[in-house]
Amino acid sequence: MQMAIPATTAQGEVRIVERLRAVQLRPTSARICILQLLTGGGQTSLNAEDIYQQLQVSGIAVSLGTIYRVLRELEAVALLLREREDSASGNKARYWLRPEHAEEGSCYFVCRVCERKVLVQDGALMQQLRQVAQVHGMQVGGNVVSMQMCCCHCSQEGRANRRADRLARRPL
Repeated sequence: MQMAIPATTAQGEVRIVERLRAVQLRPTSARICILQLLTGGGQTSLNAEDIYQQLQVSGIAVSLGTIYRVLRELEAVALLLREREDSASGNKARYWLRPEHAEEGSCYFVCRVCERKVLVQDGALMQQLRQVAQVHGMQVGGNVVSMQMCCCHCSQEGRANRRADRLARRPL
């Protein structure tokens, strides 16, 4: 697998290598490339197919199977967080980089539209979530929870677009 790293991302790559070594993973090119995609601008969370397509466009040859394996490895060592997203093509997992400052008992509100994330650190909330999960025979995995919502900006924008569509369809 060939990987060309622009000089501007050299510092980012060093940080990625440090994070991989901190969790005792060898910094392979596949791991580095995937983490670079998730740390770069643009979308903050991606599914495996999106990662595959972006790597192909960048000229990096990696199989979809390797991407799934690396995503599972990075999630297992808590470098990535996974959330489920309902889409037209079914229920897909989306991955995003776990912030370095995320502590045990963290909760994130995630906007479905713009993918903005807001960290909520509330020990009482997490304790209550653990208790409810335990009552139902479940365990909160990784002690990090994400809840999908729609932020004020996106919901107002969406309402305005829906209203404009209704007005356009109204007979004269």
